[in-house]
Amino acid sequence: MRINRLDLARYGKFTDGVLDFGPRPSGSPDLHLIYGPNEAGKSTTFDAILDLVFGLGSTSRYAFLHPYPTMRIGASINVGGADRELVRIKRPQNSLLDDMERPVPDADICADLGGIDRDAFKTMFSLDNESLVKGGEAILASKGNLGELLFAASAGLSDLSRQLTSIRADADGFYKYRAKSGVLGELKARLVELKQQRDTFDLQASEHQRLVSDRDRLTRLYNDAIDARAGTQRRVDEIKRILNALPVMARLATLRSRLGELEIVREPSAAWRRELPELRRQEIELRVKLQDASNSVRSVEEEISRIVVDAAALEAASQIDDLSELRARYQTADKDIPKLAGRADDLSIEGLLLQLGRPEEANPERLLLDAATVGTLRSLVGAKSGVDEKLVAAQGELDKVQRSLARESEGVDADLYASPDRRKTFDALQAVVKAAPKSDQDIALRSLARRRDAALAGLSEALAALRPWQGTAEDLGSLPQPPNTRLEGWKSRFSLAEEQHRASRTELERLEPEARRLDAEIESLREQTGSIDEAGAVATRAAREMAWTLHRQALNAVTADAFVEAMRVDDRVVAQRLMHFGEVGRLNQLLLRRASVGADILSQQKVQESAGAGNAAVLAEIQQSLGELTFGVGAVYDPWELEDWLRKRDHALKARGELATIDAEIADIRDHVEQAKRSLVAALGHADLTFNRSADYNTLVVAAEEALDVYHAAANAAEHVRRLREDVVERTRLLEQALKASEAWRLQWQSVCAGCWLHELGDVPDVGAVTEILSVLEQLASAVTTREGLVDRVEKMKQDKALFEVKMHELAERLGVSIDEAPLTLFQAIHDKIKAAGLHADRRDKLLLDLEDVRQKQRTMKVEQELLVARVAEMTEFFGVTSLGDVEACMDLASQRRDLETSISEAELELVQIAGVKAMSEVEELTDGIDRAALEDELARLAPVFEDQDVRYRDHFHALSKARDALDAIGGDEKVAALDEQRRTTLLEIEESARRYMELRAGVAAAEHGLKLYRDRHRSGMMARASEAFKTISRGAYDGVAAQPGKDGDVLIAVSAGGGSKAANELSDGTRSQLYLALRVAGYHEFVARRTAVPFIADDIMETFDDFRAEEAFRLFAEMGMHGQVIYFTHHKHLTHIAKKVCPSVRLHDLEEVGRAGALRVVAAE
Repeated sequence: MRINRLDLARYGKFTDGVLDFGPRPSGSPDLHLIYGPNEAGKSTTFDAILDLVFGLGSTSRYAFLHPYPTMRIGASINVGGADRELVRIKRPQNSLLDDMERPVPDADICADLGGIDRDAFKTMFSLDNESLVKGGEAILASKGNLGELLFAASAGLSDLSRQLTSIRADADGFYKYRAKSGVLGELKARLVELKQQRDTFDLQASEHQRLVSDRDRLTRLYNDAIDARAGTQRRVDEIKRILNALPVMARLATLRSRLGELEIVREPSAAWRRELPELRRQEIELRVKLQDASNSVRSVEEEISRIVVDAAALEAASQIDDLSELRARYQTADKDIPKLAGRADDLSIEGLLLQLGRPEEANPERLLLDAATVGTLRSLVGAKSGVDEKLVAAQGELDKVQRSLARESEGVDADLYASPDRRKTFDALQAVVKAAPKSDQDIALRSLARRRDAALAGLSEALAALRPWQGTAEDLGSLPQPPNTRLEGWKSRFSLAEEQHRASRTELERLEPEARRLDAEIESLREQTGSIDEAGAVATRAAREMAWTLHRQALNAVTADAFVEAMRVDDRVVAQRLMHFGEVGRLNQLLLRRASVGADILSQQKVQESAGAGNAAVLAEIQQSLGELTFGVGAVYDPWELEDWLRKRDHALKARGELATIDAEIADIRDHVEQAKRSLVAALGHADLTFNRSADYNTLVVAAEEALDVYHAAANAAEHVRRLREDVVERTRLLEQALKASEAWRLQWQSVCAGCWLHELGDVPDVGAVTEILSVLEQLASAVTTREGLVDRVEKMKQDKALFEVKMHELAERLGVSIDEAPLTLFQAIHDKIKAAGLHADRRDKLLLDLEDVRQKQRTMKVEQELLVARVAEMTEFFGVTSLGDVEACMDLASQRRDLETSISEAELELVQIAGVKAMSEVEELTDGIDRAALEDELARLAPVFEDQDVRYRDHFHALSKARDALDAIGGDEKVAALDEQRRTTLLEIEESARRYMELRAGVAAAEHGLKLYRDRHRSGMMARASEAFKTISRGAYDGVAAQPGKDGDVLIAVSAGGGSKAANELSDGTRSQLYLALRVAGYHEFVARRTAVPFIADDIMETFDDFRAEEAFRLFAEMGMHGQVIYFTHHKHLTHIAKKVCPSVRLHDLEEVGRAGALRVVAAE
């Protein structure tokens, strides 16, 4: 499976967002790094991938922007070897669509997942900082168990060890061998307790009957006492209700009398009482406001009549802005004309002509040069220094090189070392010296010798640990080794037999004391009661019947006496049994229990014998497989001892292989040195060098290096002479070019000077003269241009002054203003007159608006007054009065009647509630003709009667409670049945718990067996990959990981670069996390080696990594990317640079750009 493109159409914060992963790269890692700051949508993108593959759930936390029906995720995904366009929407069924919006089955997108679900995918193919830390904790919890770690890394499970430990603890909580506590022991103790309670409640029927009779009698007395007490209580309550109602009846009569005294008036609406004060206030307010409005109208009209407006001045107001602008120009011209005229006179053009040497020039403009001529002259002036510098430099460089050539060529034969054959010979010699073994070969041989001694000592120790086996290291490989399945079968059979033997031994230890106890009880009971058991009674009865049969046959005195004696014996036995009827039952139970225990003892003895035979058979098979020739007689191993011996044998074989490897390395180094010496002698001979062929290898290397140094020094000198000769030729060519450039500049300079008035000076001027002339010409051009501009500005200012004076005189004649004043004074007088006219017009317009506003308010108040009069008339007509004061008096009278009626209703309701009746008529009947004193006397007489009845009721209740408690204490058939039910329930609980215990034990054993098989199948490949990955991510601090035999199987250890090793619990938290990452990387490689590749997603797992370890982690991800798609989310910008450095082909994606593009498209749509 591979995601080519992820479309976040409407999901979470994204709208039309697209993550284009592109096609799978060829020959480079398929590694993608998705960058985004916090809250940019990294978790949203990861959940979108999960929802795309496995579907959107019934609820989603990403529906905050887009409602459920509009959520949509799309992708171009490679599944089943083909690219598919698929879309996932929020729908209970048929939520997966193809590119034509047709529903397709979910199996189409999950074809490469092998049936794993959402949680399994998230566990196996994703990794975040939390799971990385949990993985390190899992390594610590597993105590380095190799099988658990390999399986957990491959499946992505970080708490496998804790789960297995929890299951074992759950099983041990029910039963553990030789444990003092456990659920099974508690349940057995409960059975014993229930039996004791059952025996306690075995009571005689007569006692139970007596207690039942007492309970029934006391129940009748208790019910009679309750009835008498209730009757007295009811009469007391009735008297109290009547006495409580009498004061309320008196208050009710008073209220009815007051209501009859008031005059009857009509009841107004409640709104009228609230409205009446407002009507009084409005009446007064409107009267005052109308009077004030009339005064305001009269005042405004008088003020309007006093205002006079100048119409001519208002018409001239539109010209005032233009006149203001002309006035500003007039003032400016009046100040600037003398200044500008003075500046024009100050310009000295004659002095500039004198500097140019042309004082008689009548037309200064003729001396000004055009821009092209000036540009050419300036360019030639600037180029002059460069041309001269190049000429001087070329001549100096040529002289310098010629002197160096004469000095370096003395005593050097350049042609001698230019021979290709000689150069080829010495190049070959240099290659042989460069490829020769370094001087550390001797150190390596000494180190290998020390390693060989250590390996030989280790092999001797490993062989010694195999005793009593006798043999050499070569004999180990030929020894027969039982298959793992057969060894596991022996272990299973031996464990089963051992467990049966222990269980039977435990049962015998319990049953044999029980049998002895039962025998003692039976013997004690027989000593106390005689022969009362069933077997004795049957025997005496059989003897009696036999005596009677003999007597009937013989009918003589002897048989008669024998029969009489037999009958007496039988009668005594029967009498004894009748006398000890309870003991007979007890004896029968003891005999039955003794027989059962005896049968159990025989069964357990057989089980013990069978277990012993099974163990002997397993040991015999093991002895037969080992053979007596190699191990000797008596070397009997149980399966675990044999497994340990085989593990030691593997260790010895490994030591033997390590010794052979060291021997091979020593031989390789020696062969390499000898071959290098032969190559070096041949190369020295081809170079025609003199040397001692019998010298050692290091001496020959020194001689070769000295010859090469001499050759290289001479060759370098010859090469240097050759380069100097080539340099003389090049410098001569550069000098000729500099001379040509100088001549070309001179000709162009003469041509430009001849094309302008400069040739009139006589000789061609040099560069310095032309530079000064150009500077003076710039001043001359500026002076000519400035003088013309000043003259033009003075003329325009004079025109502005004349126009302003004409305009002022015309406007003054129209407004009647005297024109004898100065123009500026005249302008101010006209401006003041126009401003005053405008103020008068504005004041008049404002007063007219105020007048209309006051009149409008006056009309509105008159309308309100008419409405008020109509409302007052309605109220006066309702009550039949003439003023608002009379209306208010009628309303007060109606309020008093309403309050009295309310009080009467409340009193009647109170009486009904006190008397406990339904209507007021019933209350009046109840209180009619009542004598209060008689009722109080009756109430006083009932008080002691009620107290006596209450004491009698409590005594009867106490006696009844004691009788019920006594009956409940001894119980009955239902109590015994309840105890029997509890006993059966406990037995069922034991059965179910035992079944679950066996299931847990079997499950743990199966899991451990499966982990062992997984370890055996995958340890080689995964261990190699994990070692390489751990070495990479630790930057060489550790050489890798290795497996070491432990008490419960192989354990994982970390091998440091210094040769030491550390167990899992000795590593730091960070190192354990990095070890878990290495195991996960190895697990992914193991998965893709056997299955179709699935994308691997990591979310910011390098929070605690420094830059160096982050670089190595990205190197691991790049290796994973060669086999499948790897996606890494991060909010650290610097990690993008590290990833680009490690893997230049990594593809970078910015979530901010994805979100921004979607947001822009949404705005455009709106």
